[in-house]
Amino acid sequence: MRLTIAVLGTVVSLALPAVAADLPSYRKAPAPLLAPGFTWTGFYVGAQVGHTWGNDYTKEYLTNPWTYVGLINFYNPNGFSYGVHAGGNYQVGNIVLGAEADVDYSRIRAGFRDPPVAPFNPGGYGRTEVNVHGTMRVRLGYAFGRLLVYGTGGLALAKIDNIYSNWGLVSEKLTRTVPGYTLGAGVEYAVTDNVTMRAEFRHTDYGQYKNNSLVAFPGFSGVQRPTFNAVKLGASYKF
Repeated sequence: MRLTIAVLGTVVSLALPAVAADLPSYRKAPAPLLAPGFTWTGFYVGAQVGHTWGNDYTKEYLTNPWTYVGLINFYNPNGFSYGVHAGGNYQVGNIVLGAEADVDYSRIRAGFRDPPVAPFNPGGYGRTEVNVHGTMRVRLGYAFGRLLVYGTGGLALAKIDNIYSNWGLVSEKLTRTVPGYTLGAGVEYAVTDNVTMRAEFRHTDYGQYKNNSLVAFPGFSGVQRPTFNAVKLGASYKF
């Protein structure tokens, strides 16, 4: 009897591993590795083109004593621009914080004709030219995945040439570097993880400044007040 039990035990112990090998396995397969989601965090560089239009005026004064002579000329500068930008973003949840600087080269032009006003001046014409302008701004946006809607604002700086000429063909160019502010909004879309496209609107105000004429209209000064609107299209490469 004991021998029979021993034999049965041996047979069962040998058979169990074989049976277990034939049973299906219910262990979970390892989870697939998921690709990381897109993030706006990172530094970038890019380029932009745009069209600018705006308003300006030249209000004329006697330089000394400072006296308004009753002349004011309104005109509407406009033109195209192209430039480069660089910046960085940091994303927290759906909120994107960033800072950006840009510089544009442009051909923004406009002018006016000034009729003779005796005894104040012989008349002539003036022209405003904006050839270089740039900004340093902060950006605050909300990300819908690869789509970013944002607002932006900060410091603006422009190199503005004012050309005054009298009818005697004597002219002078007065160049000023004028500070101001800019505010705007835009949308940006990540075409790939590294390439983004954007469309942006900005309003820029350079405040009021004066030019003291020494050649074309000696003894007279012109007060300028330029404001501009711009639509820009751009592309960026994100590192």
